[in-house]
Amino acid sequence: MNQTSPLFKTDLNRILTILKQWWKQIAIITVAAFLIAVILTMPKFMPPVFKSSAILYPSNLFPYSTESPTEQMIQTLKSEDIRDMAIHDFNLMKHYGIKSDAKYPLTELYGIYGEFVSVSKTQFESVELTVLDTDPMIAYRLCDSLISYLNRKVMSMHRDKNREVVKIWKDQMDRKKMEMDSMEAAIKDLRVNYGILEFEEQIKPFSKEYYKAVASGQAGTGNSRLDKAEKNLAEKGGEYVSLKEHLWRVRGAYNDFKKEYEEALKNLNKEQTYAHIITPPKPAEKKTYPLRMLIVFSATVAAFFFSLMLIMVLHNMRSSKD
Repeated sequence: MNQTSPLFKTDLNRILTILKQWWKQIAIITVAAFLIAVILTMPKFMPPVFKSSAILYPSNLFPYSTESPTEQMIQTLKSEDIRDMAIHDFNLMKHYGIKSDAKYPLTELYGIYGEFVSVSKTQFESVELTVLDTDPMIAYRLCDSLISYLNRKVMSMHRDKNREVVKIWKDQMDRKKMEMDSMEAAIKDLRVNYGILEFEEQIKPFSKEYYKAVASGQAGTGNSRLDKAEKNLAEKGGEYVSLKEHLWRVRGAYNDFKKEYEEALKNLNKEQTYAHIITPPKPAEKKTYPLRMLIVFSATVAAFFFSLMLIMVLHNMRSSKD
């Protein structure tokens, strides 16, 4: 059988002796600590804080570097733009009780906001958005609004980038349109002033008719209508064919640019969200902290042991003098 150590018995006896001798003082200190903890944890001195949280998965987010969509969502939620929107819309400086004439009002405001609003990544690559506040409805509304701010901020970022893409394709399309107009004007000039309508379709029947006219003596002198038409075809036919082939290539490029432009314009104007809300925020029914019972219990127990240790030390000091 295990036997109790004599040293343990001695220490236990000393503690029991001290408790019998000093129990009133220990009780007074313990009860005082209990009462002080009860008073200090009252809502007047320690306002209750409520929590509202949401779990989000990124959607329609395309990382700009090596970051993941989840990391991009976290960075965006922590951005100054979203913080400033929340501060403005909820008048948080007044809500947090910060005076505008304080020495460093913004530093204090950003510090409290950083404590009350947190964004973190979960083990499942989702994002947990948590808002604390002394008002459960403010905590809920702010948490819900931060998700809206996220959508607004990301949409603004994407639209800025899409505007650049739209402008690039619009410039390319306009240049090709000018090139097309210039070539179409040149082709029109050949048709109006030189009678070349469709060279490939004209040349065979005209050649047949022209050679018949030469054989019959009606052409070949250089002054007849057919002679002038033959000269125009000979001098301008190659230019017409070259213009038409180049116009065909330019028109194809223009159509490609137009397709890209219309796609970029569609991306610019489309409305979409950037977060799948797995767990939506809700108003809290009970406070998150302070845990009043735990604080009171901890303070009471700590006061009891502190007073006991203090009295033991004083008792030992007195015994050593004797």
